[in-house]
Amino acid sequence: MKIIDITPLLTTASPVYPGDAPLSLDFLQSEKLCVGTFTMSAHLGAHVDAPKHLNRAGDVSTIAPERLIGPCQVIEIKTSGEITADQLVGVHSCRVLIKTGFKIPAQWSDSFAYLSAEAICRLLDQGVTVIGIDTPSIDCAGDEKLASHVLAIDGGAIILENLELSAVRAGDYELIALPLKIKGLEASPVRAVLIEKEES
Repeated sequence: MKIIDITPLLTTASPVYPGDAPLSLDFLQSEKLCVGTFTMSAHLGAHVDAPKHLNRAGDVSTIAPERLIGPCQVIEIKTSGEITADQLVGVHSCRVLIKTGFKIPAQWSDSFAYLSAEAICRLLDQGVTVIGIDTPSIDCAGDEKLASHVLAIDGGAIILENLELSAVRAGDYELIALPLKIKGLEASPVRAVLIEKEES
């Protein structure tokens, strides 16, 4: 089998949503030991949103691991704008990752693809329980209503954002994307990978 890392590299220069905390590293060092401390937004890099992100019950520590481990489908929709319900064809997995071709910029940009409310409803109607995307958000940048987040979370789906899918072809895989088990946190970084079964 082949393991594909779909987690973008994080550095102290990684762009963050305006007002969010960037990655900061600090080290205590002696001749024998180095102990690091880091601070950053829980939504920086590849991450999962828990219901608490919308002030609902349920933080990242309550997400059952099996929900983010298992069969997954990658769908490619090349766009930098709204993804509509009509573009979501051929969905057959309960875990869907959408590859839009987004490339992480040097500085934050509001120009990225997002899912329309109708698209979220279509995915939920098709039994999708994990909705992933390679952009910073499933909602349009600056959208304070967060309609797609609300529909997804209230519909029982888990949201994965900021995935690195540039080296991934559309198709079927096994997904592993586990959040940190931190009580009270509304989102968490994940180390996300896809497992591709080699043809015999």
